[in-house]
Amino acid sequence: MEKAIRITYLSVDSTPPNVLKESGSKLKDLIGVDIDFSGYTSTECDDDPLRYGGLCRDTLESDCVIIFSMGDPWKFRRFDVYTQILKKSGALIIPITGGLEVDMMTRYLFSGTDKEFMSIERYSIYKSPQNDVSIFWWIARHLGYTDEDPPEPESYPDHILYRRGGMNNEDAERYFSSLSKDKITVGIMFTLSQVAYGNSGYIDAIVDCLESKGMQAIPVACSFDCMRSVGGTERIFETYFCREGKAIIDVLISETGYANINRADGVIPNIDEESCFRRLVDVPVIFGLAIHGQYHDFEQEKIGIKRSEFGSNVIYPELDGNVISVPISYTTKETGKEPIPIYERIDHLCRLAKAWGSLRRKPVKDRRVAIMMWQSRPNSGMIGGASGLDTIESISDLLKRLDSTGYIVENIPENGKALISEILENVTNDLDNSPIEYVRSKAVDLTPKKDYAEHYERISEWDRTMTEANWGEPVGDIMTDRDHIIIPGLLKGNVFVCYQPMRGWAEHMEQNTHDPLLFTQHQYNGYYWWIKHVFKADMIFHIGTHGTLEWLPGVNVGMSCKCNPDYVLDAVPNIYAYTINDPGEGVQCKRRIESVLIGHMPPALARADGYEYLDEVEVQLQDYFKFRSDSSEEMRKGLVSQIYEAAKQHNLLKDLGIDEETFDPDDFEEYIIPLHEYLSEVEDTLVRSDLHILGRVPQLQHYDEMIYTLMRLDNGEIKSLRDTFASNAGYDILELIENPSSMDEEGELNSEKLRAIDSSLREFIERLHQDYDFDAESGIKDIKDRYGKIDDDLRKSITYVCEKLVPNINRMSYEVDHMMDGLDGRYVIPGPSGAPERGNADILPMGRNFYSLDPETVPTKTSWETGKNLAEQMIQRFVKDHGSYPREIGIVVWATDMMKTGGDDAAYILWLLGMEPVWSSHGGQVVDLKVIPVSELGRPRVDVTLNITGLFRDTFPATIELLDEAVKTIANLDESDEENALAANLRHDIIEDISKGISPDLARKNNSIRIFGEALGTYGNGVGNLIENSMWENTSDLADVYADFSSYAYAKGDFGRQLKDHFIRRFSKVEATVKNVPSRGIDILDIDDVYQYLGGMNAFVRTYGNKDATTYIGDDSDPKNTKVRSTQEELRFLFRAKVMNPKFNNGLMEPPIDQSDIYVTDIELLIHNPYAF
Repeated sequence: MEKAIRITYLSVDSTPPNVLKESGSKLKDLIGVDIDFSGYTSTECDDDPLRYGGLCRDTLESDCVIIFSMGDPWKFRRFDVYTQILKKSGALIIPITGGLEVDMMTRYLFSGTDKEFMSIERYSIYKSPQNDVSIFWWIARHLGYTDEDPPEPESYPDHILYRRGGMNNEDAERYFSSLSKDKITVGIMFTLSQVAYGNSGYIDAIVDCLESKGMQAIPVACSFDCMRSVGGTERIFETYFCREGKAIIDVLISETGYANINRADGVIPNIDEESCFRRLVDVPVIFGLAIHGQYHDFEQEKIGIKRSEFGSNVIYPELDGNVISVPISYTTKETGKEPIPIYERIDHLCRLAKAWGSLRRKPVKDRRVAIMMWQSRPNSGMIGGASGLDTIESISDLLKRLDSTGYIVENIPENGKALISEILENVTNDLDNSPIEYVRSKAVDLTPKKDYAEHYERISEWDRTMTEANWGEPVGDIMTDRDHIIIPGLLKGNVFVCYQPMRGWAEHMEQNTHDPLLFTQHQYNGYYWWIKHVFKADMIFHIGTHGTLEWLPGVNVGMSCKCNPDYVLDAVPNIYAYTINDPGEGVQCKRRIESVLIGHMPPALARADGYEYLDEVEVQLQDYFKFRSDSSEEMRKGLVSQIYEAAKQHNLLKDLGIDEETFDPDDFEEYIIPLHEYLSEVEDTLVRSDLHILGRVPQLQHYDEMIYTLMRLDNGEIKSLRDTFASNAGYDILELIENPSSMDEEGELNSEKLRAIDSSLREFIERLHQDYDFDAESGIKDIKDRYGKIDDDLRKSITYVCEKLVPNINRMSYEVDHMMDGLDGRYVIPGPSGAPERGNADILPMGRNFYSLDPETVPTKTSWETGKNLAEQMIQRFVKDHGSYPREIGIVVWATDMMKTGGDDAAYILWLLGMEPVWSSHGGQVVDLKVIPVSELGRPRVDVTLNITGLFRDTFPATIELLDEAVKTIANLDESDEENALAANLRHDIIEDISKGISPDLARKNNSIRIFGEALGTYGNGVGNLIENSMWENTSDLADVYADFSSYAYAKGDFGRQLKDHFIRRFSKVEATVKNVPSRGIDILDIDDVYQYLGGMNAFVRTYGNKDATTYIGDDSDPKNTKVRSTQEELRFLFRAKVMNPKFNNGLMEPPIDQSDIYVTDIELLIHNPYAF
């Protein structure tokens, strides 16, 4: 009988099939057994239904199925479904993950005994070619194909000091003693299996490059099992990177995404004292990406790394607090596990490592620091603009901190006001009102053309061609004088206070308006190169959210040498102070310009409350509700008339949708309750009440406001302080909020009760602060004394405030402390990001190197409930406005909002389509979708077209594929046109295109697209550029640019193909446009992106489509109390609650600087321009 074992192999981020197949083929010569091998990867099975079908067929026909997983097998989205196939197969199933906890969860799939399971698992602990062969031998023995037992597993240490070509721990101490104390020492961590398989050539290339630059390396190969075990990485640090209690390395290069550096001892640190790595080693960690598949530079390919590579190359290293650098190796199907070095990128990695490693060795007095702020336009009034940050005062504080630490800082300003005065007395990016002689005398430097050309010639010919296509030959005419590049800023000894260069000049906007791939102009390049080569900066501090460097043309993550950000910054270390409530745009800096992110606190928020004329109207409303039942008709009409006149006087009639010219005042009584509900909602919303200053805790009442805001919603298991405070007093807070006009038997309105509860709570927080110094027991006693009891939930909330929240607020100094730590060449511990006021108080303390969520988990189960509720509210609002269900809508989707909420927008879209996520049984990953029958939906399906941002394209490829799958599934349902607008539109559009001579397959492919965005490698839709530079005359100009920039199709396997005709077809038919806003910390008046995207969409729809289309803003800032308003209503709401509110305006004017003028200017711009069209 011919001995052939049919084996199916599935790799989940583990050994490639071709490598294992080669090992299996050796069994014939060893014991005379043939292996009939079929190999698959989880990535190809997730991406290709045909490959998954092949996996299932082979599984059912196999004698044995091997599943190797690098950790969690649920990273294979179809794993839960696939396990059902495994149960039917009758084959020997061998699931091996390398982790005991996960192995226990998959143990039920193995059909043998526990002893047999442990026996086979021994061969996988130490990955090597010999052990791979032995696995097949063990299977042959187990299935009766041979009587010979396999050899004992080949083993080796958990970690070894790597020497070229092999393993060697014997002479480790001799090697350590040979290291020079005068050289920068670089630790390297990589996986031991690469040595076992003889695939360590890329490590040799790194070591060679480091040594060629005068450094020395300590390369350490580590087993995956060791790094995952508690304390495993800690032992590696102690063994190789420390001597006599001190670190012997200056910087660490990590070549494994699973190093567990941040939790080396098993503890995930929230504060510095809990960090094992800071305690033992405390150096920057730089991650070099490993690409699976052929490597291409930006000229050849515009995407970057694939979705399947995000986990090991981006998500896990960010969780570890790594600086995300560049790709340094790649593998192909032909090379298997052997990484091929990318030598030019290795050179970049080593230059970056040298720059970071030199910091701790360089005396403080010799270090040179550039502090860069943003100036969005050539207008000095825009200097230092940043989201919620008092940039000028923050820089003033930084200068003082640098001086006190020993840095050479000259002419230190007294405060921010003195600094801005000095800035305005010198050269900025605004040259309009400065005589050229003045510029020549005040500029920090003038870079000659020949000096610029020296560096310019080093970038690729393609990049030079792209640059000159827009800006001409060097040095251009932006910020130049007589073939010299102007260098504006303030040189203060070894500190350079400067402004990010202009992206483009207003006079050049017309020629660049329709060009999405716009490389930097010459002065932009020259300015950064001056900072590096002339000023010789050791560090650049980028201050505030956000600049333009991270948005320059290039791939999504891990730059190639032809990516614009890569050659502009050119491996200079940079630390970026970024608002914590903008995670999407923040991680862009980590992934595209190698930043260490310092998450800073957003401004304090406060309850809007009533003010001036709102209080005047409210008093009259109170009188109406009190006397309406007992008063005469004449008196009641008089009260109504008074309220009408007050509402008219203060322009509130429009807020209620009343046309004053046609309205009969006698009919106003029916608007009394809506007016009262509206004012109650305005009063209860949150508004910004100050600007944040880096490193400072909120002052005076803002401290208490921050506690109130952070505890207003539930924080995980800790219940809302406001909810529990109300409940303890006998009130249901949601009932008071949702029904403000209800009145009890005593004649007290719910709105009055809410106002009283809120006031009492804030008074309690003030006592807790001022009288009890946040002592929990004293606060609990206070409640007991006043109310006679205290509920357990309220007790827990107060304890949380005093014992966790307040200490973390008081650690606000981390923001500047950790910037200084980075400047010392130390490790900045990582931490989560999001909107703190949205039930995320646990993301404090600030000042950590922030990361975001795993995109494979979107939408989460929590966000599914929020998103579908908000979508249903929008549908009901549309029905109320139009008398029918919506057929087609357009929606703007942002990465930052997806990260803040866990996927509310994804859930929103799925619910409109009538699809439901299916989550894995382990880990929370979305693994499938389920159709919701129309009968269960209770309404027709909605055809949804998305406009995504470039950032969303880069960070959520998995969500794009998920939503595309949902669209295609719904489009293929056999339902009537009335039930399924998407399927109806697709059928109609296919027929129309076929009639024009387009093939049926292409017609279906093109017309199935529902996700559109910007061209690959680009960011922004061009609308903002037109508005800011007054380059538009009518709405059609904005609509045309919006269509030019945003008409690139995104679907599974079809990324970045321009389909302008189909974009026009889809958006010209939408009946409503939508943008959801998940936080009151950043609303639609705070940033220009809302008017660019939603305003751009509205301009297009009204120009080329439905002029009467409705535009809605969804408010999911409180997941328990979501709202839907028209965009006009939202604007009016914000004007009432915020823009006209003294709390907001006084908060802007509190800092002792002129920054408030800048902020108000920004607000005026965002109010005036975006919604004029």
